[in-house]
Amino acid sequence: MIIFNPAISLVCAFIYSLILSFSEFNIFYILPVLFLMFIDSKNILFVLKKLLFLNLFIFTIFIFVWIQASFFEAINIYLRTNIIIFFNLLLFINSKGLDIIRGFSLLKFPKRFISTFYFSWKMILELQTEFRNIKTTLITRSFHNKTNLFIYQTYGNILGLLFIKSMQKAQNLKDSFELRGFNGEIFFNDNYKFDKYDFYLIFIILLTLILRYFI
Repeated sequence: MIIFNPAISLVCAFIYSLILSFSEFNIFYILPVLFLMFIDSKNILFVLKKLLFLNLFIFTIFIFVWIQASFFEAINIYLRTNIIIFFNLLLFINSKGLDIIRGFSLLKFPKRFISTFYFSWKMILELQTEFRNIKTTLITRSFHNKTNLFIYQTYGNILGLLFIKSMQKAQNLKDSFELRGFNGEIFFNDNYKFDKYDFYLIFIILLTLILRYFI
């Protein structure tokens, strides 16, 4: 499993996405994607499944642009969107949310931004865990999804419970950090180094830039 330096990943993802967003689709834009597919071939099927799910929404945009503009413009946007998402999924598939926050920290983003990002990520994880626990409880009690008043009341209770839990966990997290003397800055144990795969990624992105502007 290859994990890139998070700072390098964020910069490369931003540059690649920006270039492709404001350009017409060209075959050389596939080079970074092919590179990531080559070094992490085990995750290709998993990433493609995620991309296929996202295409339910992308295809809607494709149809809308086709109706409003032209087929050529629609297919151009469709291909660019898929390539950008596919590239970013491949790049960050082995990373966790905390790795991305570390990347912002390495890039010297403002402390407030990093702290806000960290607490948002932490709360999302807590809510996901709580939702999975509720879902498991419902399954063990033979809950079935039907269209009746009881089911709607159950969904309403679940949403209310998640809201209350999120407020409680947010308050507990706030109290915990205040007791530890939190001053608005999150400290990370960063031991990331610049290795050969980071160099390869930068080289591929630069090559794509050269092909974009000089060919």
